[in-house]
Amino acid sequence: MSVDRAILLCDVSGSTPLYEQHGDERASQMVHDCVEGMLEIANRRGGEFVRTKGDDVLCLFENADRALIAAKEILDYGTAGSVSVHGGLHYGTVLWRGTELFGGAVNVAARLSGRSKDNEVLLSGTFVDKIAPSQASELRPMGEMTLKGTEVPTEIYALLAPDEDGMTRLVAQPEMLNLKRRATETGVVVTLRFDGKTHTLREGEEIKIGRSPECTIVIAEPWISRVHATMTVRGGLVEFTDRSAGGCSLTFGSTIDFFIRRQTVALTGEGSIEMAGAAVGTALPRVHFDITAA
Repeated sequence: MSVDRAILLCDVSGSTPLYEQHGDERASQMVHDCVEGMLEIANRRGGEFVRTKGDDVLCLFENADRALIAAKEILDYGTAGSVSVHGGLHYGTVLWRGTELFGGAVNVAARLSGRSKDNEVLLSGTFVDKIAPSQASELRPMGEMTLKGTEVPTEIYALLAPDEDGMTRLVAQPEMLNLKRRATETGVVVTLRFDGKTHTLREGEEIKIGRSPECTIVIAEPWISRVHATMTVRGGLVEFTDRSAGGCSLTFGSTIDFFIRRQTVALTGEGSIEMAGAAVGTALPRVHFDITAA
């Protein structure tokens, strides 16, 4: 049976560090309580529970406005507790086969959730078209993204938790804080250089840097995290996020401006990123970047 539904996928953020910080028993209870809280909110707002895979919740809604309200309340719930959450919202056709759910729309919701940050739900333009105009006033346009497994860029909007905005989660130089997002139509191109290879990044695309062979830029050092950092272009803004234990040093021109660890920074102009975390005296790998208008 196929039906058209709003698809909400919410996930606990950073569950792996929770286990490292609190131990298995305490962390598993925290994740369990968070998942139960998300389920209760979705159910209260008319959501139809589909499944949970440990630390995420997938629900369907006949009404897109109710799905958005549920997403807002789940973000509120996350910021009020000890565990933060993130998620994705899409609207499309889903196919039931027994107790299993299939369809490209489910994959889009999952991709959006995977791209979202802590205390953020990303919404597709298809979903936003289904909600009342008054509901859309709280959403932030993020431009277009090309999601994994798709060829056509998807218009994206962001729903942030209360007291969260893009700049509170961006660490930047003073002049960067006044940086206006370039229009998506103009866009930017990021050129990255490492180990004799050149990579380009455009609107809606993401590059991963780390030890894992699945990363775009692979740094095969034991002290580099599997995914040490990511870089994304969203709405004309280049966002670099450190996801490692060791951190990164950011250089603009010839001066090291600041060091970040598990934070996001807005990049502009040209410079380099040094992957930290090695023993003192070890030569640190450096990725050079150059950001220009498309």
